[in-house]
Amino acid sequence: MMMLTKRMLMVTAMFTLLTGGALLPCTVHAVEQASSINSSLTVQVADRDKTAAALIARAEALGGYFSSFSKDAVTLKVPVDTSRELINFVKTDWKPVQQSYRAEDLSAPLGQIRARLKAKLELYTSLEKMLATADAANIIEVETAATKLIQEIEGLKGRMRALQHRLDFSTVTVSFSLLQRERPLNDGNSPFVWLNDLGLENLLREFEQ
Repeated sequence: MMMLTKRMLMVTAMFTLLTGGALLPCTVHAVEQASSINSSLTVQVADRDKTAAALIARAEALGGYFSSFSKDAVTLKVPVDTSRELINFVKTDWKPVQQSYRAEDLSAPLGQIRARLKAKLELYTSLEKMLATADAANIIEVETAATKLIQEIEGLKGRMRALQHRLDFSTVTVSFSLLQRERPLNDGNSPFVWLNDLGLENLLREFEQ
């Protein structure tokens, strides 16, 4: 009877593991406000490659990096406490024609992942104890369940690291608007003042006669 009860408990535990449940209760604690900061600016430039190089160099000097770069924009990642410095750098050297700011609250997803990770870790601790007392007939099943649980734990840790990175690094996207060059006026005058003083237009008109 005792062996049957032990067998039933082990089967119940492994079923809980494989269906994503939790053997131990897990209390979800309140998570502090956590926001991901995203800023976008559009600047007018004469040379976008030169501008992008200057922006990337500035971001790297602030401990950041660029995550994407195209002919239309460059996306930069910098530590949260230096994002304002980067934005001021952009606004000082290039006059933005458009600017936007967005804060994305990540408190809920971060709290959910932390709670699930805590439950999985507690579950793994229980499974380790179960593995120590499992008989030869059940040890393979317990090890299989443990392997699956480890994969889930590593996946949750990866998701949490990704969210944490979004909290630690602000995103600053700078879009490029090329300056429009004005066409020279066709009024007969040369853009070089000294040629106008020579009366070049009158001289050419004489040759045409």
